[in-house]
Amino acid sequence: MVHYNRTRICLIFFVILFLAVVPPEKAFSAEKIDWKDSEPKTGNRLAVLEFSSEGISEPIRALLTDQFRLNLRNLKMYEVLDGSMTNQVEIFYPGEEIYGECKSKGCIMELGKMLNVNYIIAGSIIEEKDEYFVKGRLYSIDMQQEVQGFSMENITAVDSIKLEMKKLAYNVSGLEVPDTLTINASSSTLASNVLKKEQKKRKWITLPKIPSKVKSLIFSAAIPGAGQMYSKRTYTGLGFMGTEIIIGGLALLAHSSYQKSWGGFETTYESYQKETDPGTLISLRPKIVQYASDTKRYNSFLKGLRVVGASVWGLNMLHAYIVGPDDIFVRTGDPGSFTEIGTKPRLTTWDVLSGFGFKGAILRPLFRGSSLSAYSPYTDAGYSIVTPIGVYFGSVFTSLTFESSNYSFYTSGFDQNIVGTSFTTALSFDITEKISFGGKDLKKYMFIGRSNLEDGKGYVLGGDVVYDIGSFPLSFALISRANLVSTASLGTSMWITLGVNLGLDIP
Repeated sequence: MVHYNRTRICLIFFVILFLAVVPPEKAFSAEKIDWKDSEPKTGNRLAVLEFSSEGISEPIRALLTDQFRLNLRNLKMYEVLDGSMTNQVEIFYPGEEIYGECKSKGCIMELGKMLNVNYIIAGSIIEEKDEYFVKGRLYSIDMQQEVQGFSMENITAVDSIKLEMKKLAYNVSGLEVPDTLTINASSSTLASNVLKKEQKKRKWITLPKIPSKVKSLIFSAAIPGAGQMYSKRTYTGLGFMGTEIIIGGLALLAHSSYQKSWGGFETTYESYQKETDPGTLISLRPKIVQYASDTKRYNSFLKGLRVVGASVWGLNMLHAYIVGPDDIFVRTGDPGSFTEIGTKPRLTTWDVLSGFGFKGAILRPLFRGSSLSAYSPYTDAGYSIVTPIGVYFGSVFTSLTFESSNYSFYTSGFDQNIVGTSFTTALSFDITEKISFGGKDLKKYMFIGRSNLEDGKGYVLGGDVVYDIGSFPLSFALISRANLVSTASLGTSMWITLGVNLGLDIP
């Protein structure tokens, strides 16, 4: 027979009573860990993930994240990883900013092991109606659980966020917040309230500041070259303005000549229809043909000038935006007030053009349909413009591409020919990740497009194998195209070309 002493029975009774009164989730919750009263026991390596954001600019989000890391590092309670940890994650998740989108506990733990840290902080910053909300959690990778949660609400100024996140660094590190920060917080709150009252008083007369690059674009859209002059590019602006003036002058002269030719044609043709004398009819006929030819020629010239003028105008607008002054503005709460936070440009020339590429090609048909069997193919040239406009389907990036290529087929006696130009709007699929052949250094693309020919339409299917030439923005490619066409001269036909191209790719 087993005997229990009175002390043991009492201990068991109190344990049972505790479990009965307090729910298990509360008794063993991670929130019960008082991090302020105990220092880290499992190591001190800490990674602060990029704060996710909503309603605030990318520069502000990055600035606040970096400042929070710096505040923690200065307190010397943790060995805080800097922003270069992104490079480590990129090895496992290339091209994805997963370090900033990792929110679930499982993802946090996996990321912590990958970075070889003991703790991870993940958080978010949200701006709504000129108020900021900060939320975050501290995770222990070694203990496989959340150990502390934190949040801040109703912060009404960017400076207040910086101050509150400095206080937050003390809390996360288990240190008492200095009185100086509390005093500053009161002053900051007071200043914020004053600012808010001022906003209400003059909100109706304030307008958002227009970025300088947008101003430059608007000026050049109204008057070619005006945006360049606004950006202190006087000679370039005068060049665009002078070019448009010359094109406009040529257009006026061509229009005047067109009217004369058309008027002469109408008058002469009217006389021709009324005339009955054979000799006069014979003399009028060459004049009618000449007037008709001149009218057609001047009309074609006018169309060409319109295309050139519109192209120069569009190029002028793009150039004005690129060379426009760089500025980064951050809202301080006042809809009409902005504060410059850095000298690093938000948008550079390379940022605007990044992803674009121009490629010149040489193509020759290798196979052709039955309707072209009596014709011999010849080598022709073409070009393509690659854009960064597109979407991701998993690891496959689909981009918009424009392509133009000439084609020419002649009979053996050169008495018949089929020549023209194909203009194609296509989607280019980057399938490099799906095809292991050649590795990632050898890029592979699929090409599907709709083409317009001079006397018909068609479809284009094909593929490209592209090799980037070292560190230069140049590429060399083998290309193939299957042209399926329906034209007035050929009916339904097809031909397959093989070629090479040399391209300039803007990284």
